[in-house]
Amino acid sequence: MVQEFNNLIQDGRFKGKANFVFTPEISASLGSMFGTTFNPGESIVMGRDYHNDSRMLKRAFTAGVMSTGVNLLNLSDCTFPMLQFTIRRFGASGGVFFSGGHTAEGIYLRFVDAGGIELGRSEIQKIVNVQATGVRRVDPNEIGQINAIPQTLDVYIKSLEQFVNKKKIGKANLKIVVDCSYSPTGRVSPILFNDLGVETIALNTHYRQRSGTPIPNISTIRNVADIVKASNSHLGVCFDIDGSRILVIDENGLEISFEDLLMLFVCCDERIQKSKPGCIITTPSISPVAKRFIEESGFVTKQVKNEPGEISRQIREERACFAAADTLKYYFPQLAPISDGNFILLKILEIMSLQEDLISSLTRGFPKGKKINKSITVSQEVIDNIHDEIRRVVLKNGYKYHDILNEVKIISEDGTSVSLKVALYRTALLLSGESDDTNKAKEMISHLEKLISEF
Repeated sequence: MVQEFNNLIQDGRFKGKANFVFTPEISASLGSMFGTTFNPGESIVMGRDYHNDSRMLKRAFTAGVMSTGVNLLNLSDCTFPMLQFTIRRFGASGGVFFSGGHTAEGIYLRFVDAGGIELGRSEIQKIVNVQATGVRRVDPNEIGQINAIPQTLDVYIKSLEQFVNKKKIGKANLKIVVDCSYSPTGRVSPILFNDLGVETIALNTHYRQRSGTPIPNISTIRNVADIVKASNSHLGVCFDIDGSRILVIDENGLEISFEDLLMLFVCCDERIQKSKPGCIITTPSISPVAKRFIEESGFVTKQVKNEPGEISRQIREERACFAAADTLKYYFPQLAPISDGNFILLKILEIMSLQEDLISSLTRGFPKGKKINKSITVSQEVIDNIHDEIRRVVLKNGYKYHDILNEVKIISEDGTSVSLKVALYRTALLLSGESDDTNKAKEMISHLEKLISEF
């Protein structure tokens, strides 16, 4: 039975196709196992995305937790950062979140500790091991309670606003386009940004049945870019489904790279600047140019693996002033040691307001790495399935990869990385390699080009 649960663990989280691999029975068992790790009478927070498979598995999990005498604070549908905030705000002992990933056919189950930080591999294994030692069951009169948390959304929004210059943002007369990706972000972003006086065109705020293509995908990203240009907006963003990260599009309809946004925060965020010579946490696959920029700006860097909760734990351990992972996650510890897509956008708008300039101008002068580039024309069918195909191929060939919404970063054993991105305005894939040894980058691009030609 323990092995059955271990088979569900992928990339440090539980994941599986609902009703086939990740069944309600397994979800209920996981709930009782997780509940057993707490004392009877303690409370945990639960949340999910909009989709029916998440709802089904969450309800089964709820029964398992309650059977152990643990109480539940039910957020229903929410973003992952909002769940993390709620745990800290109400002093809960932990939490769980059910959601599909950017490309996942299945459902991810993410466990969170009392500090709002996602549990890592060792903590996950402790939950699995409960099955061997035995779960706790309580008498019927001691079964855990389930309660709603009224007005949590309002408290969460007001808390985000406290950490930025609201007056300056409100006076800047900004207009933005926000794609909420058919997720609970649609309940947060329009209220948050309208409340600050930012004119907001909100897209895909409603529930839509899960489809076979990733969300956001190249079609939704192109739609945002087109609307930004047509409406003369200052900025466009596409949220990930769980609300923890965003893809940023400038006023010209062009993507802002992870490195440019990272350098923008390092050099223009007032709180980060005042933290010199503080520590900034990054991931090993970050561009050498970005790492050098951080260090030349007067900060110390520390690189940690991009695994569930690891960056957040290192922020606390090092008392870091900022952190960033090249999966488009940015961490501002003054709010919390988590990545929150809405707060990332707030910080961008604050910088634009204070600098009185557009993001394209603010990022134009940043240093660029020496990269080997290649463009491959492909069919629309290949583009529609590119994330799944790339994931299958890279794992088969011993590469690692990072999902970056409209991009996949593929990493070899020697650390050479190649980013594969779908072109925004034509039917093509853009490959960009970076390495201290340019020959290694060229070889890796050639190998990937050959693999792509076989799709």
